Parts: sequence; structure tokens; C-alpha cells
Amino acid sequence: MADVTDVSRSLSIMSLSEQDQKVMENVISGNWSEVREAVTALGSDLTLKLVNCISSVNPPQSVIVAIKRASSRIFSEKDEWGRYPIHYLCKHGAPTYSIVFAAQCYVAALEEMDELNKTPLEYLMTMPLEFCAEDKNEVIEELQRCHNLKCYDEKSKLPNQKALESWGHKIVLEEEMKCFMVIFIECARFENVENWEGCCLSMIAEEIKDQCYDVAESMRDEGKLVHVDPYRLVSNQFVIVAKTQSKESCDDIYQRLCLQSLASLTHNSIYLRLGCVYSQGIVGCKSLAEMVKEGEESQKKVKENLESAAVAVSMALNDVTGVSKINVSQLTESSLADYSTKDLTPDNRVGDR
Repeated sequence: MADVTDVSRSLSIMSLSEQDQKVMENVISGNWSEVREAVTALGSDLTLKLVNCISSVNPPQSVIVAIKRASSRIFSEKDEWGRYPIHYLCKHGAPTYSIVFAAQCYVAALEEMDELNKTPLEYLMTMPLEFCAEDKNEVIEELQRCHNLKCYDEKSKLPNQKALESWGHKIVLEEEMKCFMVIFIECARFENVENWEGCCLSMIAEEIKDQCYDVAESMRDEGKLVHVDPYRLVSNQFVIVAKTQSKESCDDIYQRLCLQSLASLTHNSIYLRLGCVYSQGIVGCKSLAEMVKEGEESQKKVKENLESAAVAVSMALNDVTGVSKINVSQLTESSLADYSTKDLTPDNRVGDR
């Protein structure tokens, strides 16, 4: 077989190491199960070079999912031509859900131009699809919807409230996600910092994103299937949605991300207050919104505790164990479980017209 770097679509990207070329041999041959296994085995050693090459050969969604499991942050990286993986997926016409899933992994890339001043959406609209051509209109419609909704925050580069409402609850069905966790974050004392948007937001957003990536990747390296996705709401508020296969994994995320990582994050006198809530089972748009409200209420209770105790420092310990921080709520079960047992009350106003 010819060196895979001689393949025209790969040649235009960059040369590969011998190890990555072996992976690409299976890509070119369409041996996707072997590709998934190789990507999983590489884990955090997965390179952007290899991901962009794979993205140029019409990978199925299962491969894109495997890439995210191996390295969550890879979709937010760009190569020397200013292209993200989604540029290559759109340019060469990957299957519908491969493109849509990659867009959700880093929606800000949809408006990023490469050195030819082309966005992924422009490649999708101007290049002929080489795979599933009949899906082109559907993919364009989906990405245009994301584009028009402005589903990301331009300053923090994180998905925003609209993105949270649009797909924050969506899961990869094959992974059988059974437990959802919502972490509501408010950056405290930001009003004392000049130019919040300019000087503090980018650093704090980057820290939150990196901590989410690091925790998710470390748990996936241990064989646990999890997704940990941050969103920015308004001003100084963020939401993290974690999707796991068990309550035990939610507890693990709570311990690592909330108590250890985010609880100790401070910057220019700013610290984070966290409200944490979980629910076992599939979560939809409305129930996710309810969980966000519950997380916000938990965070407000944390604020009340701080004020009533007149705590002078942001990281005061709440108990003698030195484990629980006063600026992080307990991980409590969502009241969504109670909804299914309640009788529906008809709206009598419907027939009064």
C-alpha cells in the first residue's frame, strides 16, 4: 500500500509519524473499528495532525466520539493553516452527524476563518460532498441554525445559553448515559475588578474549560465514559453539564472538579461559588432548565452561608475534615424524580374562550 501521506487529501494537511501512518492505513481502508481502538489507545497522546487527517476521510460519528473521549480539547485546536478539525470534516463532506457532533464539541470554530478566509460553513456550502451527498442540505441547515443562533459567547469562546438550551441535554445514545449533573457557577466579587469582560473573563473561562477537559480525560483514561461540558450564561455565570453512566461517576466528578479544582480557583480577588445537583435518567430540555434553576438556588444558599458567617477569605473551610469548601454546595439529588409521581392538573382556562 502506498504511503498514506501520498493520498491527496492527506498530503494537503501535513506529514505524519510512522505510528499515525499506521492508523491512517486503516482509515483509508475503512476499517473504522480498528481506527476507534487506535484512537482510544492513544488517549491524550492523540495529535491534531492525525485528527485532521482522519477528518479528511469521511469518518463516521463513532470515530468522532472516540476522538472526543480520547482528547476533549482537540476540537478547539487549529493547525498552521488556521483550520480546526471541523474545517476538514466540512471540506471533504463527512457524514451528517459527524459534522454536527464536532460542531457541538467546539461551536466557536464555525465562524473561524482559515488562511484562505474560509469558515467551515463556507467549505460545506461550496465544496461537493464526497460522502452522503444527499445529506448536504440537512447539514447546512443544522450548521446555519447554530450560526444564526450565535450559540457561543464571542469573548469566552464557550457555548452560551442558547447552546445549553439547544443541545446541552443531548447524549450519545450508544454510551447509555444514565446520570446527569449540573454545576451552576457564579464568579463572586467581580464587581470590584475593573474591566471584568476584558481582563478576567477570558482567564476564568479558560480555567473552567481546562479543568473540565482535564477531569473528563483523566476519568476516561480510567475506563469511565463521561462528558463534562462548560457553558457561559450571562456576565459572571457559567454552567457545567456532566453526563455519566453512573451516580458513582457523578460523585467522582464532584470530588475532582468541584471540591479540588474549581473550589480553589481564584483570580484578582475573584472566586467561584458552585451549586451542584444531579439526576439519574435521561434529561430533556425542560428538565435540564429545572436542574439549572436548582443549581442556581444551591449556589445562592452558598452565598447566604458566606454572608451570614461574615467570611473574610474566599476559601474558608466549612468543616474540620478539610474536604468540603464553603463555596461549594453539597451534591444533592434533583427534585425532577418527584415530577413523575405527580398527577397532571388540567388547565381549566383552555375551554373558557
